[in-house]
Amino acid sequence: MNNRQLGAHGAPGKNPGLYQVSDFSSERVDEESDGRFGRMFVIGEGRTEDGVEKLQPNPLPRYELRRLGAKGGPLEPKNGPSTGKRNSLAPAGITFLGQFIDHDITLDVQSKFSSPQINAALENARTPNLDLDCVYGGGREASPYLYQTDGEGWESARLIEGDRFTGAGAGRNDLQRNSAGRAIIGDPRNDENIFVAQVQCAIIRFHNKCVEYLHTKGLEDSEELFEKARDTTTHYYHRVILEDFLYRVIGLDMLQAIATQGRQYYFPNGFDGKKGWPERPFMPVEFSVAAYRYGHSTVRDAYVVNAGSGNKKLFDQELRGFHAIPAAQLCDWDWFFVAQDKTAEQFAHKIDPFLPDPLFQLPEFAGSERSLASRNLMRGRIFRLPSGESIAKRMIEDGVHIAYGQAMTYDDMIGQDTAGMPAEVKKLQKKLSGEYALPETPLWLYILMEAATYGKGFASKDLQEDHEKKSTGGDRLGPVGGRIVGEVLMGLLDHYRDATGKGLDYDADVPSDGDGVRLAGMKFGPRMSMRAMIDFAYS
Repeated sequence: MNNRQLGAHGAPGKNPGLYQVSDFSSERVDEESDGRFGRMFVIGEGRTEDGVEKLQPNPLPRYELRRLGAKGGPLEPKNGPSTGKRNSLAPAGITFLGQFIDHDITLDVQSKFSSPQINAALENARTPNLDLDCVYGGGREASPYLYQTDGEGWESARLIEGDRFTGAGAGRNDLQRNSAGRAIIGDPRNDENIFVAQVQCAIIRFHNKCVEYLHTKGLEDSEELFEKARDTTTHYYHRVILEDFLYRVIGLDMLQAIATQGRQYYFPNGFDGKKGWPERPFMPVEFSVAAYRYGHSTVRDAYVVNAGSGNKKLFDQELRGFHAIPAAQLCDWDWFFVAQDKTAEQFAHKIDPFLPDPLFQLPEFAGSERSLASRNLMRGRIFRLPSGESIAKRMIEDGVHIAYGQAMTYDDMIGQDTAGMPAEVKKLQKKLSGEYALPETPLWLYILMEAATYGKGFASKDLQEDHEKKSTGGDRLGPVGGRIVGEVLMGLLDHYRDATGKGLDYDADVPSDGDGVRLAGMKFGPRMSMRAMIDFAYS
């Protein structure tokens, strides 16, 4: 019987023994509920139980938010950067890795544009545990349709893969599908487009490769093989989140700030519950409704899938999901994730307040509101999110750091006269306070604007020369967005370790470097990367 308890993993240098029992305010989340959405910052009148002044929800008019995000508005690229969306320093695949991670921890199937959502009223249909339930479902007994039943006994530890490709795609498989072409996987959203579907394929193959490796080391029991392969896959997935994804998205400075100073807003005292078992983490709306939606800005108008595919428009029928992956659209991973000591062939767009053109006219299946920018802005109002400025001020008052030993100051807030703010972002700032009469900025938009201003990235000398000599912002999130995204994802890694005892310092059964395996050792140090997982999966 599979008695594995799903849940909880830890960031380096964090000691679970430092976590003390804490009462998490019911003003933020329903303590009795499992898998709810909640708040990092309490809103309302007066003060919290801890004496902290509550933040006010940003009272922005619905009509103005729709107009602000509409096609032809100031968030469309042609009305912002004179040359349209610009390339960041991150490879194009980081957008879809981010989408995969999102699907692992959040699913809102209840909220509506017409209904305000308050505190813990909304249920999260995913377990926010970074436990790859989008791949493993409920395990071999609860989700047997995901697991292999034929072959030798040990092979039942494998996940089912779909049809095998031939020709140029030899060695690759589609997802398993039903007669209608829909993927049979733990989360159907990972079939929304061919890119996230192929990330899912790679994770499934990585698990199966771990099963094969462990079998060659003498393991025959299918249950033990399955558990060790799942632990190994989850371990390296967590390392990818910290060492590849967050390294790029929030930057090393913010990673170090959170690791050394600790989390200030997302379970700052740890996850130890009243009964001695780690509390179930909630999903903050500041993360899911605002900060993590930064990824919409990084989407490209069109993608080169492989050398023979040409430039495919974002909503090209062949790139859409919920059907078999076309053999001609198998991702050449050189175009999506950086191989060791190589430069990406195709980059994600910069994080800035200008979404790519296709997202202002979503296909009909997306509903009545066609602009994703308008949807994001109105959703922030529905969830009564505070403004970006109010959260920035709170962080400054609380003394949070944005780098090791460097506290955030008012100079790190965006404003009309912010030095170094790109001209197109400064122009947008003036338009917001003038034409739109917005005294403060919606949180989602603020996070994009601060990323464009303060989100200077990193790269090798050669790569910098290919990108205007140096990063000019938009390569990572800024102080507010980086702190929210970093605290939540690093917190979920901590929670996994607290609940399972297997953190990032856990020695996986498949080594990262040795015994014929090479998973780490990137150009910037012994970091784990998504490309390394892919290379091992298809080796």
